[in-house]
Amino acid sequence: MFLSHTSELGELPKPRSFVAAAKDAVAAAGDAVVDMSSFTARDATPEQLDREMLADADVYVLIAGFRYGMPVRGRPEVSYTEQEFQIATDAGMERLVFILAEDTEGPPALIRDLQYGPRQEAFRQRLHDSGLAITKVSSPGQLEAKLQLALTKLDRPQQKSMPAGRISNIPARSVTFTGRDELLTGLRAALCSGRPAVVQALNGMGGVGKTTTAIEYAHRHAEDYDLAWWVPSEDPTLVAGHLAALAQAMTLATGQDPPDVALARLRGALQSRERWLLVFDNAEDPAALRPLLPGGDGHVIITSRDPDWDDIGAALPVREFTRAESVKLLQSRCPRLTELDADRIAEALGDLPLAVDQAARLLATTGWTADTYLDLHTQRAHDLLARHEKGSSYPVSLAAAWTVSFDQLARENPAALNTLTLVAWLAPEPVPLTLLTHQTGDAGVAARDPLAFAEITTALRSRGLAEVTTTTIQLHRVPAALLRAHTRHDVVADAQDATWPATAVRLLHAGLPDSPWNNPASWPQWQALLPHLLTVCEPERVPLRLTAEIRYLLNYAGLYLQTRGDTGAALPLHERAYKLVKDAHGDDHLDTLDSANNLAMALSMLNEQQRARELNEDTLARYKRVRGEDHPDTLTSAHNLAAKLSLLGEHERSRELNEDTLARRKQILGDDHPDTLNSANNLAIELGTLGEHQRARELNEDTLARYKRVRGEDHPDTLTSAYNLAAKLSLLGEQQQALELNEDTFARRKQILGDDHPDTLNSANNLAADLSELGEHQRSRELNEDTLTRRKQILGDNHPHTLNSAHNLAIELGTLGEHQQARELNEDTLARRKRVLGEDHPHTLNSANNLAANLNQLGDHRRARELDKDTLARSERILGDNDPGTLA
Repeated sequence: MFLSHTSELGELPKPRSFVAAAKDAVAAAGDAVVDMSSFTARDATPEQLDREMLADADVYVLIAGFRYGMPVRGRPEVSYTEQEFQIATDAGMERLVFILAEDTEGPPALIRDLQYGPRQEAFRQRLHDSGLAITKVSSPGQLEAKLQLALTKLDRPQQKSMPAGRISNIPARSVTFTGRDELLTGLRAALCSGRPAVVQALNGMGGVGKTTTAIEYAHRHAEDYDLAWWVPSEDPTLVAGHLAALAQAMTLATGQDPPDVALARLRGALQSRERWLLVFDNAEDPAALRPLLPGGDGHVIITSRDPDWDDIGAALPVREFTRAESVKLLQSRCPRLTELDADRIAEALGDLPLAVDQAARLLATTGWTADTYLDLHTQRAHDLLARHEKGSSYPVSLAAAWTVSFDQLARENPAALNTLTLVAWLAPEPVPLTLLTHQTGDAGVAARDPLAFAEITTALRSRGLAEVTTTTIQLHRVPAALLRAHTRHDVVADAQDATWPATAVRLLHAGLPDSPWNNPASWPQWQALLPHLLTVCEPERVPLRLTAEIRYLLNYAGLYLQTRGDTGAALPLHERAYKLVKDAHGDDHLDTLDSANNLAMALSMLNEQQRARELNEDTLARYKRVRGEDHPDTLTSAHNLAAKLSLLGEHERSRELNEDTLARRKQILGDDHPDTLNSANNLAIELGTLGEHQRARELNEDTLARYKRVRGEDHPDTLTSAYNLAAKLSLLGEQQQALELNEDTFARRKQILGDDHPDTLNSANNLAADLSELGEHQRSRELNEDTLTRRKQILGDNHPHTLNSAHNLAIELGTLGEHQQARELNEDTLARRKRVLGEDHPHTLNSANNLAANLNQLGDHRRARELDKDTLARSERILGDNDPGTLA
């Protein structure tokens, strides 16, 4: 489009001139403007320049105002605009004429021409008399709308297919391209939906395979396109030149044509054609690329690290390989790798395609074992990933590519790089953005300022350096390893004597929520922080001077795992915390005693009762000496020891210690303090065990009422008290009331703690027993089977609670007439109880009793008699002649 106008129309009115509005209309129609700025200075007459410009245009557009304009040098009787109109008329060009109406408002410089006013009025009249359709406008907005409408109505040459022979510059495909079938299918569907499709890494990562996927698509569908053109787009200023080269390949332009002319012709040609594909690779700026995208019925693919392309095309995220794809690629290049070793390597690399490809090539050429590679990855990740293996389709190594991104971010947004570095020293899992507000110094100020922090997260997201949501930020493990290697010995600004590992520890220490112990409201926060707690506390990262902070983090991570039922994972954390603080401060330090308490509790929950008892007794003696007998910490230690004594069968001593602890806690803390109620709970258990069921019931009922008032009906402590009361009701023969309370407690525990929590399974176990007592044996059997399966999975085959479930299920099987299955289960349970608990333990004797009953049912009376005699003798010796177990 050749725009003819006088100079004031390029400036007025403010803020948007008539010429600016016309250019917007031309761009919206998919066309380009040709004007004097497209030509370089040279020796030519004004008339020659006008003719050259008009010859390069397809349509002449005149905006005629009230000023005549500058006379032509050498032809003073004619203005440039009038000369251009005459040349366009003589050439037979399509002419669109717009005249400013008399009601146009604006400053005098726009409305009046004191020198050449009569000439302009005469020229405007000649335009009216020329026979052309003249369109009057009175504002830039009217001009834009009417010009765009006129452009859309223009007849354009129609050509549905390309000239003979295909045009393509698509790069060669990778012969080892792996997987991505679902992605390629989705891409094809998006391209055929009528909108441009965007192929991108949702988190913008480099090395995820955006480019190779686009190349593979172009080759798979080569027969569907007469034109396929690859446009490198990382530098927005060069994109127009790559498109101009396409225009030349299509013989739409020559090397002498200005880029705007070539692009206008290219857009026009593509709008009227089908069967073409353009791939804009590694585009980073949607705003810069948007004006260059063609319309029409062809297809456009854009690969980018920036995820914000939704208003241009359908977003198709390119994510990491699936694990199966990673393993397949590794084994195809290195057949000697076992599936397990390939899986280990893929896990270390986070299934990042470029990293997996590099590892496969390296293993194939060096002969390294998987262990050698993984050791190098752990110790020298940057050196390993800096290798650029021969034959790789990527132009530089993975480390080099990410280093360029890091360096660019350091120049453009140092605060964003600092945030990314801190995230790299955490786990490769989502990091809550709220955690980052606990930073110190300027970083903390920025993180707590919504606007400043939005600039940081936007910079990371738009560059594809991290996956950012409204609540979290996550960095892939490969760039995280590279960034850690680069910053391992850096000293963090605004922090005293702090390396990045130390800063990460202090961040978690400052950002921990309330104690997780029996505190379900805090569990979602702890679940989000747990991987980061474990990561910053890894032994190879821990700064020696931060022993106190590390112990604190390990203790609370262990408590969270315990309260969620995963004591096996908690134990090594408590053991390490105890050793750290004991080595640093000695046996009598308060932190040492606190860690000893937590460790003893974990040991007890894992049925290491003797070791737990010894540690508890030692800790209690030290607390009494350091804190005094009535200090809350001393009473907590006494409470814990009483629980261990009970589990070891020393019920009378446990009762005495519980009664003493309860009395002291009432005096020091008050009747309704949670610790006091915990002691009352434990004492009630001991009373029931010693046969004082009515007193146990009364204490349980009082404790439960207080728990509900103090803690609420759904608190784990309240549910434990309800569970204990239900057990007492059952022992007192009030089965229906026990059943109802157990059903309610079971339902609440499932909702609050989850189906697999040990406390939930305890409720399931007792509920199954109540069902059995009330004759609902089939329902009891089903619940026992489910509980046994879950306990085996959570606690292991030999845990006492698992063996209790097996014992109860065997009883139900016998009751339902399945004697052989009951016998087999009883034999297995008896053997395990002998091994775990000892031959004389009451639970072992119960199993022997049940097995004897099975043997009788199956007619093996001699063996049943022998087993009964042995069990009776042991019961009389261990339990006494009048114990219910002996009498049974």
